[in-house]
Amino acid sequence: MPAIRANPASTRLLAWVWGWVLALVLMLMGCSQAPVTVGFLGGLTGSAADLGVGGRDGALLAVEQANARGGVGGRAVNLRVFDDGQQPERLASIWPSIESAGLSAMVGPMTSSVAAHWLPLANQAQLLTVSPTVTSSRFSGVDDHFFRVISSTREYASLTARHHLAAGQWRRYALVLDASNQAYTFSWAEHFEAAVRTYGGEVVATVAYPRDAAAALDGALEQALAASPEALMVVANATDTARLAQLLRQRGITLPLLGAEWAATPQLLLAGGRAVEGMLLAQYMDRESKVPRYVAFDAEFRRRYGRAPGFVEVAAYDAMQVVLAGLAQQQRDESLKHTLLRLRRFQGVQQDIVFDGYGDSQRALAMTRVSNGRFVVVP
Repeated sequence: MPAIRANPASTRLLAWVWGWVLALVLMLMGCSQAPVTVGFLGGLTGSAADLGVGGRDGALLAVEQANARGGVGGRAVNLRVFDDGQQPERLASIWPSIESAGLSAMVGPMTSSVAAHWLPLANQAQLLTVSPTVTSSRFSGVDDHFFRVISSTREYASLTARHHLAAGQWRRYALVLDASNQAYTFSWAEHFEAAVRTYGGEVVATVAYPRDAAAALDGALEQALAASPEALMVVANATDTARLAQLLRQRGITLPLLGAEWAATPQLLLAGGRAVEGMLLAQYMDRESKVPRYVAFDAEFRRRYGRAPGFVEVAAYDAMQVVLAGLAQQQRDESLKHTLLRLRRFQGVQQDIVFDGYGDSQRALAMTRVSNGRFVVVP
């Protein structure tokens, strides 16, 4: 019996018909569209992993909540997490995975040093990036694919200086900086020093220490103290800030200890213990806020992770909410960048996020004091 040969035209028609049948079935099942994939980029390993882990958890909660509501426009949201180790040089090795992931947007990175190397890659790929915590003013006022849900070092450092100088207690400051994130720390120090001079104070020493050099902390502290400051300002991650506080108190020195917003995570309290009691730090959030959206977020975050959220988790949650809201309202043939610039205003858990024409925004600063192992807002 001769073999039956399929008619190519009939085969194509049959495939077309079955394709439409399958699409109809999937539509009726509520799965008519492919998932949308978004990324998270942060340092999940290393001495300052609290920043990356907190950011990942905040972003993941936003994605889980979106999927519980039916996704974005009926499309489920997949989250791909990428660990940069807070090492800019690691981007080269993970970029192929990022490039092939089919991302619609990226939330992150979490540090300015990584952002400086990430931006050229993101701009070349036209990958919309929304950072929760990158603040260096070197990224301000640039027309690119980089947005952020917080203010820059110019605003935060200036406000911090004004707050301390207004108290009229300290006029001479020594700064200790983490050189591994110098895109942030050097920018912060520059704006802080300028503001201190404006308000009649003086920065008498600025000492930077290298990455992962625990032994260098003691030397950096020694240099800073040699200038006889009235207060010590540490611009570093939570772990290193805690170590410096312990070194200072072990010497029996009661010099006022101040910190930048980067260190204001639970890791500071855990690693610093009594050594950080009384320390003053700036924060992106008010942990005592009674704003209903924040209260609901705080309760859901505690239920999901068994711990309280900090500024990192809040900012990452807000950043992911911006991305998801943009994807939900993105018009045909419109880039996500232009969607965000068209919408401009997004709801955050404590305050609205409003982008200017460059994707920059403002987030109010809260000054806090470590008291009985907690961050307490001070006037």
